[in-house]
Amino acid sequence: MRPEDGEALGSGSAGAVFALPSDEGDVAFKVFPGRLYERTRLRLEHELERLSALGGQVLVPEVIEELPDGRCALRSELCTRSLLDLVESTGPLSVADTLVLGSAIASTLARAHESGIVHGRLTPANVLFRASGEPVINDFERTLRPVFVRDPDHGSDFLAPEGPHGEDADLYGLGAVLHFALTGLPPGPDRPELHRVDAPIDLLSLIENLLAEDPDSRPSGMAVVEEILIALTPAPSTMDEELPVVVSRGIQGYPLLTIAPEPAPAPEPRKRSAWPVLAIGAATVLATAAWFLIPGSPEPVPQAQAQPSPPKTSTNPKPAPRVELDAPIDHGSMVELTWRAPEGFDSAVVVADGTGEAKTTIVRQQRTMKIPVDPGRKYCFLVQITDGGDVRESAPRPIRGAVCRK
Repeated sequence: MRPEDGEALGSGSAGAVFALPSDEGDVAFKVFPGRLYERTRLRLEHELERLSALGGQVLVPEVIEELPDGRCALRSELCTRSLLDLVESTGPLSVADTLVLGSAIASTLARAHESGIVHGRLTPANVLFRASGEPVINDFERTLRPVFVRDPDHGSDFLAPEGPHGEDADLYGLGAVLHFALTGLPPGPDRPELHRVDAPIDLLSLIENLLAEDPDSRPSGMAVVEEILIALTPAPSTMDEELPVVVSRGIQGYPLLTIAPEPAPAPEPRKRSAWPVLAIGAATVLATAAWFLIPGSPEPVPQAQAQPSPPKTSTNPKPAPRVELDAPIDHGSMVELTWRAPEGFDSAVVVADGTGEAKTTIVRQQRTMKIPVDPGRKYCFLVQITDGGDVRESAPRPIRGAVCRK
């Protein structure tokens, strides 16, 4: 039987996928439009061995086959639904499902990056679901991409601006997938600010950071993203029992994503995300004392500081945590920030550009950040930190003669 006699499941940048019956049940054949030469086959075999050792949610082809007409095909487990199909048919995912899905993808990509493996073309079309609802990442095989080019523009709306090379491309790809999961739309270069009322600000800010056009402005690594997503994922005991965790169903009625495990010993408490506290603190600062950039003065106007409450009597009082922001380094179209804060405190960077609004970017444990700026505009920068309790902030730092006042 030719693959084309089976059910067509879709096509990608290099091959087309068909579902065919076999003695072990239905399988998927990804067919490439040409012969696989020996040297390429050896490279592909080595690549599949490395992928098999990864574990996690990776769909690894089981067999390399040569079809009677000479074409190459990869046989693998059949997953008949992708994230692209799911969202297009049932709408955007719930926030809970998006967090579970994002955590699984980030965990798998983090392990891949540790092994020196990069996907490079992560899109909703190659995030698949097994019949159990478990998500898996498909199309990890980079060996065949330059050999068989079927559609070079496939999934281009979800690909990093700098191209499919390096770990930064996977960071962008994850952001694009999460954006699609929440909105049903590709991110796009002229996209409006991501907004969804039921999503935590931490998740929205993370996605915006992942989608930064400048790779240096994205998070520092996939392991950092994994940690953030896991911290944001609600524990089963904290979820509203009246609301279903799974809002859509996968193949044969199995749940697409499962959050609540079977009864088991009480899980270890998750680390609570400190960012709702920090976000509220930032909003309060900006709502009660808006920033203004005053031209013509090279020095910042001193800002009124709130008087701290009298400290409680203590035999060994601890010094108050401080955050110190160094003078920004202005590179014209980009500003480089560096600051110092106590270990264990998360950070957020606040940027004001004279438009009357300030933008807050959550960066957690980072202590440096590169920020794209308009070369002809004045700016003020400030860093806030929190350990889940009080919010502390640095003195504001201006560039280009701006005056920072609250």
